[in-house]
Amino acid sequence: MTAFSRKPRSAEEARYRQMLEKAPFFVWKRFADGEVLRVRMFAPQGHSPEAFAPAVMFYFGGMWALEQTAEFVSWAMHLSRRGIVCLLPEYRTPGRYDVTAEDIIAEGLDAWRWLHHNAGGLGIDVNRITLAGSDAGGLMALNAAMQPMEEEHKWWRPGSKDVLPLQPAAVAIFRGVVDTDAPEARLLRVNTEVDHPERVNPCDLLRRKLPPLFCAHGMLDPLLDYEMRVWFCEEWEKLGNTAEIVLCPAADHTLTSFDVNPAVFEQILLGWDTFMVQQGIWPEDDMAFDALME
Repeated sequence: MTAFSRKPRSAEEARYRQMLEKAPFFVWKRFADGEVLRVRMFAPQGHSPEAFAPAVMFYFGGMWALEQTAEFVSWAMHLSRRGIVCLLPEYRTPGRYDVTAEDIIAEGLDAWRWLHHNAGGLGIDVNRITLAGSDAGGLMALNAAMQPMEEEHKWWRPGSKDVLPLQPAAVAIFRGVVDTDAPEARLLRVNTEVDHPERVNPCDLLRRKLPPLFCAHGMLDPLLDYEMRVWFCEEWEKLGNTAEIVLCPAADHTLTSFDVNPAVFEQILLGWDTFMVQQGIWPEDDMAFDALME
């Protein structure tokens, strides 16, 4: 497995890391040895605990081999100007910590629970939180959003009913991993490091009453096949859920990078924005889209 490098791979990544370090943060998890995990927050100008704003939590990509913690800084900068609070959490990966795939996936679920519990104090509408991520981060977002329903029994009446788990208002994946059994996900070691891998595999977690799904994928991606994402969205919809996929003919695995391909960045953001407005999760946008990332 590729070791995590603290050195940025480009001038753009270095700039985004600097922006990330300057953003306000909260400690969302503490360990007995004093280690902490932080979540960086990009909020609209003048944001306050009374704002009741929609929010997105982004799980970074890198397939757990690289810590691309600054990957969604450009996204957060745009969306915060749009009136949406963006949160970029840290989570442990094997590059620096002795953790397994099971630990990492559980940490993604813990981060979602932390945000849901603390939404009110952060000025976030708890009913308008979206979980988003790229490649392995997309897997983490899906796992948190697709927790199975529980069967509830009442002793005073016959029969049972399904109880929905804690789930976000929507989930978004950008070149996200949707099948941990696929060869493309071998690097994640889910099948060897998770006791019950079927409990974290999105393909095995498909069910009715899932939140709206937005998916974007580059058709030139050499690592993750776009056709698998198309199939996954179709299966999502067959169960009565809402899904939309944006395929980018000119995009490869650098899909989420504004600096590599601004046109693709804008195409995805516009498609995602339109979808979220249609779902009633984000407000109408009165900002000119040609002002992106000025």
